[in-house]
Amino acid sequence: MTRFIQFILLVFAFVLLAGPVMKHYGYEPADVLQQIQQKLETLADEFSGKAPAIAQVPEPEIKTEYQSIDPRELDKLFMDRNPRYAVQESASSTDPIDYNTRDEKEFKEMIAGLEQIGSLAPDLPTNSLPGFAAPPYRPKDSQQKSRWVPPPPGFMTAETFNYLIYRETHPVTQSLSTVLDTIHGNLMLDLTPFTLVSKPNRILVMLFGNKDSYMNFTKRPPWSGASSDLKADTMYVQEGKSFYPLSVHELTHLYFDGYFLPVISPLWLSEGMAVYMQIHASKQKPSWVEPAMKRILNGQIIPLEKMTVTEDLSNLSTKEAELWYTQAYSLVDYLLNQRTRDEFYQLCNELKQKTPLHQALYKAYGMPFTKVSVLENVWLHDIRKQAGTLPAPAVKQTAKKQNTAQKTANKNTASQKTAAKK
Repeated sequence: MTRFIQFILLVFAFVLLAGPVMKHYGYEPADVLQQIQQKLETLADEFSGKAPAIAQVPEPEIKTEYQSIDPRELDKLFMDRNPRYAVQESASSTDPIDYNTRDEKEFKEMIAGLEQIGSLAPDLPTNSLPGFAAPPYRPKDSQQKSRWVPPPPGFMTAETFNYLIYRETHPVTQSLSTVLDTIHGNLMLDLTPFTLVSKPNRILVMLFGNKDSYMNFTKRPPWSGASSDLKADTMYVQEGKSFYPLSVHELTHLYFDGYFLPVISPLWLSEGMAVYMQIHASKQKPSWVEPAMKRILNGQIIPLEKMTVTEDLSNLSTKEAELWYTQAYSLVDYLLNQRTRDEFYQLCNELKQKTPLHQALYKAYGMPFTKVSVLENVWLHDIRKQAGTLPAPAVKQTAKKQNTAQKTANKNTASQKTAAKK
């Protein structure tokens, strides 16, 4: 009986994972099922003698657009808004853009979704947050979903299996839908087993052509490039070169936070995971992460006892917010990659069950994690060790001083003996 239940669970898991996995590697599930059905019909005909054997059905063609996103192509997603690319596309289909002559810095800027904070931070008011994404809207009744708003005037619409898309002024292109579906497929794999246990809801994606329309509709601050609403399963994002990493950030909020419902996940965990996935997708850390990490390695940290209960960042200065987000990202990176992912999943599962953090740490990681302060000490020690910035142990320094003092005393004694002989 136990083996039968295990078999049923394995089949169930396979059915859930088969579609996203096939899409991730470029196969359409419908095409694969059709090929399998044709093959089975052919074998049945051969076995019954009704028809002669036919040639083997070829493998379905792999669509490379599902496999990965070329950062150099991201700015072409919105070529209908950019006359530069529209002219080049219409000039000659055999004369593609020579990306090898493009400035490498421009390539990096296309995928650096958080990069603008370096130039924006000095001009931001003291109560602003980093200029990449507004904190997610996560009311306590997010389990009770609100209805989607109809498309505002001037917005074009399109549907995919995973999204309903509203786009301001311009129609939703196939390449745009493909990028969003690719992000979805990658997140389904990267966030396993969270997406396996709780399948994400369909998402409404609203694309705004400029900052003003985004601010007027969402009421988000001017430094915000994207935001999300867990209650409405909606992502708002401005079009531009930050579109891809910001979409990863906000969809991570919706998918990862959705696993915890009806409980609201801790803000440090939610933001840490969103920044981690955004950096993982863009393959580049934003400019403010490294300076903040240096401050952390030097011991300038936010006590975890305080950080892990913080749910409102509106009173933080820019520097404080940079440190808060970087520390949240570093903690998630540590828990995911320096500890085991099974332990991380167990921690999240305990938090979903409303277990206090210090008890959840002990249940997930065992001894010595009986207090949040222990996690702080171990995390800080391990990241310092990895960065090669561990301070010399105080015991060794004391022993070195004692050895120096002993050598000096020996020299003085020898000098005194020599003087006495003379």
